Amino acid sequence: MSLNPKNKKAPIPPKPRFNDVTFINWSLTDEQKAYVKSWKPTIEEFDDYVLGVLQSDHKITVSYDEKRDNYTASIVPTSSNKTNQGFILTGKGSTPHKAIKQALYIHVEIFSGDWSSYSKVRTDEILDD
Repeated sequence: MSLNPKNKKAPIPPKPRFNDVTFINWSLTDEQKAYVKSWKPTIEEFDDYVLGVLQSDHKITVSYDEKRDNYTASIVPTSSNKTNQGFILTGKGSTPHKAIKQALYIHVEIFSGDWSSYSKVRTDEILDD
């Protein structure tokens, strides 16, 4: 062990805990809901959107919410994505596909990939599908 300051390692900052994140639960307008509902991307187009999210240092997870009886798609920045760090963007739907589609629409079309300054509380609302 050395007491030489040159050999000291910089302290590692703590990783954000789950409770330290802010959920971006964006409420779509009626017009946006109608657009997302009518949006029927091909498999290739859908893959391109998902690939774009993954290549921009995000991951996508899908889970079922028993309490609300719907699916939630969450877009979460990886540790290398500094723009949206500390935030989780969500989309909801009656199927996993619809939840992902809504999250992709919000991420790409509304926020252009930078949703860190758009945090907003969401009230329970009718699904857009």
